[in-house]
Amino acid sequence: PVGFRPIKRPTFGTALPDAVIYQLHVRDFTIDKNSGVSEKNRGKFLGLTETGTRLPGDPKVKTGLDHLRELGVTHVQLQPIQDFDNDEDHPTYNWGYMTAFFNSPEGWFASDHRGAARIAEFKKLVQALHDAGIGVIMDVVYNHTGTQNTLEFIAPGYYLRMRDDGSFWNGSGTGNEVRSEAPMARQFIVDSLKFWAEEYGVDGFRLDLMGLIDLDTLKEAKVSLEKINPNILFYGEPWAATGPDGSGAARLTYKDVIKGTGIAAFNDHFRDAIKGSPDGKDAGYVVNGDRRDALVKGIAGSIDDWTASPVEAINYASVHDNLDLWDKLKVSAPGTSDEDRAKMVMLAGGILAVSQGAPLFHCGVDFCRDKKGNNNSYNAGDEVNQIDWSRKKTYGNVNAFFQGAIAIRRAHPVFRMKTAEDVRKRLKFVNTDLPDPKAVVFTLDAAGLDNEPWNKVAVFINPTASPLKFKLPFEGEGAIQMQNGKASTVPLGRATGTVEAGPHSMTLVAW
Repeated sequence: PVGFRPIKRPTFGTALPDAVIYQLHVRDFTIDKNSGVSEKNRGKFLGLTETGTRLPGDPKVKTGLDHLRELGVTHVQLQPIQDFDNDEDHPTYNWGYMTAFFNSPEGWFASDHRGAARIAEFKKLVQALHDAGIGVIMDVVYNHTGTQNTLEFIAPGYYLRMRDDGSFWNGSGTGNEVRSEAPMARQFIVDSLKFWAEEYGVDGFRLDLMGLIDLDTLKEAKVSLEKINPNILFYGEPWAATGPDGSGAARLTYKDVIKGTGIAAFNDHFRDAIKGSPDGKDAGYVVNGDRRDALVKGIAGSIDDWTASPVEAINYASVHDNLDLWDKLKVSAPGTSDEDRAKMVMLAGGILAVSQGAPLFHCGVDFCRDKKGNNNSYNAGDEVNQIDWSRKKTYGNVNAFFQGAIAIRRAHPVFRMKTAEDVRKRLKFVNTDLPDPKAVVFTLDAAGLDNEPWNKVAVFINPTASPLKFKLPFEGEGAIQMQNGKASTVPLGRATGTVEAGPHSMTLVAW
């Protein structure tokens, strides 16, 4: 596209904790007629390039690209757009985790799948997001191939891990797994990642089932990508679909294996602390204060759990997999009103916004996305998966809270520390004089941090169903920046001596 080169990468900071990531599926984001996107571009790469889109009938409710700008995220993580298994003449809905051709954009998302439109239009998507100051992260699937088994046809018996009897190992759960440790397989993965970063201007990669890709390949890819873009983001899922007995890898790249490498990983310990197990009826911290100890570790960037520093932690409450947060709360807090469930959603978002590491938000969580209880909607179609933009109006208070919480995080480096040493020095948990044993209180010493206007911060988290009054840990009048479902970089009020946090909510006071 005109003006695409030189690639103008957005500036967001210097390391992963400076990023605020928003995961979305290209089709889901704009296919709903309420997206305000033109009919011809709905569900396509070009749908993400349109500006000025609004909820029909309410010009105050921004949708699409304008929604991303308003929310304040730094990066969008796109579910797979590498060409995947489907009949592009007669496409059916799919998330795209069965890659067919690793170096081509998916034709389903193009205006015409038969020509070069997929190339030009994906570049226009990247360009539009860059122009909006937003980076593009690709969710890439190099751990296995789709049913077309393209790598096996290139060199039979070489690119995939095989058992002695000639059958494929299946740590991916989808029929095969790539032998990333083979020299040419490693080179293919590294070259492919470099190609997307250089040719398409992609700003980061999320590796699907990263546990199946050997550590040396991941290290080589990280070094090669950072030569292209020193601030590129590189992270993945530190697990496989099966246990180690189901994989042919010599060693699976679990969290303990990547510790200290600077390669980041999804923080499932923190996820489960916040909301409970992904699909079960058990409750997490935001419902009733359960899993408090695990939550505390997550807030500190998991440096006392599995990371060497906060730059290795991708913190999240929900993603495309499993029940979305709204549906999880339906089963873990049955009988709860929509109003109280929305408070729990805001509490989860607020906790992520003030925790060390990088927050990742599932598209639509900021207005209580509802997938009707489907915990694996990879082929469930638009009815379940599409973003219902009318919910942004219904839950406008939730969206406004997420905007404010993200703005606070981006304005204050004290929530974005890069080293374990800084976290240990500046972050302290208060465990005395708590109004309830399940409450969490922590302070941050912000003095002397570059570009940090605050000196001290105190955060008060109330997971109970009743309001709690907390004693302020510092003398003098503090500015209330977050309280009772509201968050703003402009003070909401002042506090001296004590401060209140309402049910299932958090309060933030700064000095």
